[in-house]
Amino acid sequence: MYTSLYIYRVPRDNVAAFLCVQREAAAIYCQYGALGDETFGPCNLEAKYGCMPFPAAFELEEGEDVFVSLSRFRDLAHHDEVMSRVDADDRIGELYEQVTGLLDIRRVMRGEFERVV
Repeated sequence: MYTSLYIYRVPRDNVAAFLCVQREAAAIYCQYGALGDETFGPCNLEAKYGCMPFPAAFELEEGEDVFVSLSRFRDLAHHDEVMSRVDADDRIGELYEQVTGLLDIRRVMRGEFERVV
């Protein structure tokens, strides 16, 4: 399994619009073959089990919430195949423009991960 992970810091006033964009983007990803594309919103970010609280790692500003998005693929080759199609779709460019109006894209964290266990 190969996964792209994004961490977004979204102003609370923009959450509804952000989630609409995420839903549209998820449909496009899945249309081109992603195994799944989900966005998760905060429900309990408190410290537990000796761990630090989740928001402590992300420098949330006043009035922001943190969201996590996962896009799943079979492997790196599948990821590259799907993403080449997604990136060529004009709708993704339009959605990207919408997102940049809703949050500071420079503060979005992104990484790709491969299942190891």
